[in-house]
Amino acid sequence: MMSSKEKKPQPYVNESWFIGLMREVSMSSKAAVGAKMGIKRTVISQVCNGCGPYGDGRSSVKRIEQAYRRTYEQIICCHTKQVVNVEHCREMALCKAPTHNPLRMIQWQECQRCEFKPMAETDGKAKKGFSEDKPMQQAGIIDKVTLPLPEVGAPQVMEFL
Repeated sequence: MMSSKEKKPQPYVNESWFIGLMREVSMSSKAAVGAKMGIKRTVISQVCNGCGPYGDGRSSVKRIEQAYRRTYEQIICCHTKQVVNVEHCREMALCKAPTHNPLRMIQWQECQRCEFKPMAETDGKAKKGFSEDKPMQQAGIIDKVTLPLPEVGAPQVMEFL
């Protein structure tokens, strides 16, 4: 029987990202790993030790996992089949469509479908010219009332019976 002081093992301790996180912590420190990942040292400590809101299941470790993968993992690009870091993915997937270059366009399209595509960083501001409270104006309206043009060479006046 477990006493209230004993910690039960967390489900994430056998996952590859957690094993990698523990390896990085053992090679440096929780503070250094947390600073590199952009997460407070106390949060890293709670996740590593399985205590606090992460230990009792009140908080999800998904954000910690994503930060670890973004910081420490390398990805095999689905288009080039080369090992790349997340910054390369961010540059390729989140840029505007390169319509001027057919080869880059093919890679950009692959990046849009990739399972590792990073999410765009938002700073809380709406994009310039767009507002969430007003709808976007339509680019063009199809006119269903206009009569067809007369045939070439035919009289330009149409008679209605």
